[in-house]
Amino acid sequence: MKQPPLKHSLNHYLPPVQAAGEVKNLRDIDHQVAMQILAWEQQADPVVADDERLTVLVMASLLVSVALGKGQVCLPLEACPVAEWRETWRSLAPVAAQSLRACHTVFSVDAVGTEHRPLHADYAQQPLVLQGNNLYLARYFFYEQGVLHQIHQRLAQEPALNAAALTTTLTQLFGGPGPAHSGSAHSGMAVDWQKVAAASACIRNFAVITGGPGTGKTTTVTRLLSALLSQNPKMSIALAAPTGKAAARMTESIRGAKLRAQQSGKGELPLAEQIPDDSYTLHRLLGWSPRGFRYHAGRHLPFDCVVVDEASMVDLPMMYHLFQALAADTRLILLGDRDQLASVEAGSVLADLCDAGVQHGPDSAFAQRLQQLTGFDLTEVAEASVSPMQNAVASLRVSHRFTADSGIGQLASAVNNSQQTRAEQVLRKFSDVRFVALTPLAEQPFWQQSAWQQTLTEGYRAFTQAVRVGAEATEIFAAFNQFQVLVALRQGPYGVEQVNLRIERLLQAAALLDTRASTSGWYSGRAVMISRNDYDLGLYNGDIGIALPVTDEQGGQTLKVAFPDADGGTRYLLPSRLPAHETAFAMTVHKSQGSEFDHLCLLLPEQWQSVITRELIYTAITRAKQRFSLFSSEACWQQGLNTRVQRASGLREALW
Repeated sequence: MKQPPLKHSLNHYLPPVQAAGEVKNLRDIDHQVAMQILAWEQQADPVVADDERLTVLVMASLLVSVALGKGQVCLPLEACPVAEWRETWRSLAPVAAQSLRACHTVFSVDAVGTEHRPLHADYAQQPLVLQGNNLYLARYFFYEQGVLHQIHQRLAQEPALNAAALTTTLTQLFGGPGPAHSGSAHSGMAVDWQKVAAASACIRNFAVITGGPGTGKTTTVTRLLSALLSQNPKMSIALAAPTGKAAARMTESIRGAKLRAQQSGKGELPLAEQIPDDSYTLHRLLGWSPRGFRYHAGRHLPFDCVVVDEASMVDLPMMYHLFQALAADTRLILLGDRDQLASVEAGSVLADLCDAGVQHGPDSAFAQRLQQLTGFDLTEVAEASVSPMQNAVASLRVSHRFTADSGIGQLASAVNNSQQTRAEQVLRKFSDVRFVALTPLAEQPFWQQSAWQQTLTEGYRAFTQAVRVGAEATEIFAAFNQFQVLVALRQGPYGVEQVNLRIERLLQAAALLDTRASTSGWYSGRAVMISRNDYDLGLYNGDIGIALPVTDEQGGQTLKVAFPDADGGTRYLLPSRLPAHETAFAMTVHKSQGSEFDHLCLLLPEQWQSVITRELIYTAITRAKQRFSLFSSEACWQQGLNTRVQRASGLREALW
């Protein structure tokens, strides 16, 4: 359809500050969205003369696009994500909903939670949807309603199970008390939350298992799958994760759990051979291609059960496509840490599903069912019925990695609860965590500070030594995983590009690596991270490779990039064959999700920026297994600790 000429330019309907070009961080696409919607509105009503209505429509169109760019699914009409317009928008907000409902380009629906029915074609006719006080781009309203409909559909049905056999199997898998008799439970024994979570997921078609680092999510799901197979030995299972790195880690963890069970010789994992230990990325599972997904509502995945790890990284559109590809009776089990960073794209689906920030327990009736299956008295955690989701979410509450004398565990807990005083006490008290105050760049850049230089040279010494002596690739990768630098930003002196450059120069100056060995930018020991999936090569976003010299049959050496393979070996590729990639001595916190390192070093900028939140800091801390070092200014650290990710959506409101 040809776009008609606008009666007025976009600036006619915007506050004067925009006409002067003073609004920061507006994207070209934000302007295009507003221009397109304004053109549609004027085409639908060529004689419209209501400037206030069009002003609200144009500003709201821009703001909803800006909000989407910040990861928000919708725009609450009382909010304004553009600081320069807040005063103007505040004056329009009282009439915004009324004005938008009068627009031809806005589809208005009932308040949140009034119905849970399949979507219909009416929504596709208008580019904006107003539900209650939330304004959506129509596509994202589609996605959210689709996920809601699928969840309510699954919560309303339960699979057929042999409860007595399941009780016996859970006791065999997890130990602890057997079934409760005569309504009593073993209240004197500490609750095994892994066993409770497994029991909860067994009796639901849709389940979420959430827990912090070291709480045993993968161990729980491995035993859970064994329990399900005991009920149905023919059950087909698919394991998946949002990124290649997370999928590889899931494969490694499940193989490890199966091997430990096999070596124990106690038969702890019945039907272990039927638990798959190969994982898909979600794109690969759904069969993505430029033409769309192979599996969808009209062609379901051929699995009885799908398990998705690192679910906090799954954005709303991908969660929608996943649900659409599942048959009505296919189990879906989501694993993840609800307190970690949300997805890079729009939505914070796992946090919304779990009502992150609030600890819920099962309702009394469901707690009784779990008591019969596990033998544990859950009276203290049971609560009144507040949402159907409360029985679908199981929290693992005990960390087996961090004990009471672990500073990392206590620091993560303090950060997760925004307890600034406690966090500072932990940093002073425990030897496995430390805070190094950064001086202003104008006085002394961080890369010149002795503490920074010493931390990095010590951190990368084992890795660089392994590279220099020509150790086996598996040893080099193990040494590389001993230490990692994380940053919050991509650009600027504290961004990943500049920090990687500084690290390379430091390693060169310390004679740890010869980073100037090649004019092409490649040198022995260069670590790179893949940033785009390549299914033909089997390389995925987040995969780490290390450039190493490989000796050919004639005795010559060629620099190739080594990647660990799924079987514990190594494969080598020429640098020229790699898809998009970047140096990985430092990586963003987002890219680190799904990874763990012995010593983790987090570098925050001198001045706080909005991306630095308690979720980002918590995620970074929980990547560390043994030591955590924080380089930051006091102001940035404190502001980040007290800033939460705020992602508007109707999902949490509708579910909770």
